[in-house]
Amino acid sequence: MRKGILSIAAVSLLTIGTLAACGDDSGDDSGSGTGSGKTPKIGVILPDSASSVRWETADRKFLKAAFDAAGVESDIQNAQGDKTQFQTLADQMITNGANVLMIVNLDSGTGKAVLDKAKSQGVATIDYDRLTLGGSAQYYVSFDNEAVGKLQGEGLVKCLTEKNASKPVVAELNGSPPTTTPPCSRTGTTRCSSRSTTRASTSRARTSRCQTGTTPRPARSSSR
Repeated sequence: MRKGILSIAAVSLLTIGTLAACGDDSGDDSGSGTGSGKTPKIGVILPDSASSVRWETADRKFLKAAFDAAGVESDIQNAQGDKTQFQTLADQMITNGANVLMIVNLDSGTGKAVLDKAKSQGVATIDYDRLTLGGSAQYYVSFDNEAVGKLQGEGLVKCLTEKNASKPVVAELNGSPPTTTPPCSRTGTTRCSSRSTTRASTSRARTSRCQTGTTPRPARSSSR
C-alpha cells in the first residue's frame, strides 16, 4: 500500500512539475522556475528517524524509487526533529533549484511557514502523510486515516464480542496533537464503536473532527 501512495506522490509531482515548466516562458533557467523540457526537481523533507524507523528504512527508499521511475530528480533530506534545520533544508532546496517541495511537517506552525515561503517563490508544494493545518500545500498524499481508525474500531468490537465482554473498559491513548493523523484515526474508531450493536460499553475520549475550517479532510490523495 505504501508503494502505491508513493507512486501517487510521483504522479502528483509530474503533474504540477509539468505545469510549472509550461508556466515559465521567460527562458530563464535560474532559481526555482523550470524552463520548457527541464526535468522537474523535488525536494523532500522527512521529519526525523527517532519517532519511527519507517522514514529512513521505507519512505526514503520507496520515494527515491518512485521518483527515479517517473524520471524526476530528487533531493531527500531528514530534519531529525529540528525545526530550525527543517526550515534551513527547505531554503537550501529552493535555492538549489527545486520546483516542487514535499514535506512531512514537525508541526503545523513550522510546516505552514515553509509552505508559505515556497509558494511565495513559485515552488509547488505537497503535504505528505501529515496534513499541515492552515497550510498552502497544493496536494495532500496519505492513507485514508479515518478509514484506518474505522478498521481499528471494528477489530476492537470484534475482539470484545468474541470474548463475551459484558463491561469492558477501553482506554484510548491519543497521538501527538501537532499532527492530524491521530484525530482522524480516532474519528473513524469512535464512529465504528458508536454504531456497533454490541452491548459492550466503552470509555473513550471526545471525538475530534478531521476537518478544521477550510482544511480538506485527509484522504489517500487530494488536490486543493
